[in-house]
Amino acid sequence: MEADLNSQEIIRWLKAAAHDRYWLADGCGVQKRTVDNWLSSSCAIPRKAQLIIKALMASKLSSSAAMAGVSQSLVLHFSEKEFESICDIARVLEVSPLQWVEAEVLKVIHSEPYKVLRSLSPREGESD
Repeated sequence: MEADLNSQEIIRWLKAAAHDRYWLADGCGVQKRTVDNWLSSSCAIPRKAQLIIKALMASKLSSSAAMAGVSQSLVLHFSEKEFESICDIARVLEVSPLQWVEAEVLKVIHSEPYKVLRSLSPREGESD
């Protein structure tokens, strides 16, 4: 298993990458005060947060422009194993886990939108 990130490493990376805590909070799907707690506390940063941050650190697309356009929120729940797989895939593709999951969902929606909508609509003659 990889070594845990510490707050000083993250602070140095944010500064070098010209990102702020608001940007990191957005990328991790949390509020800025949560990031403030992670970075100012002697407590360990949660495992899922570390996975996301490591993916962001590895991503060539970890710019504000890459995160722009995220205007809606959707909470998805994954097991730790599923989430680690998502992070591994995102790391290989050099995108954030959020970007990869969003792209995959959009592929499904845009590949056959009428088929998806038909499957969700009640069929004629069926009662609700």
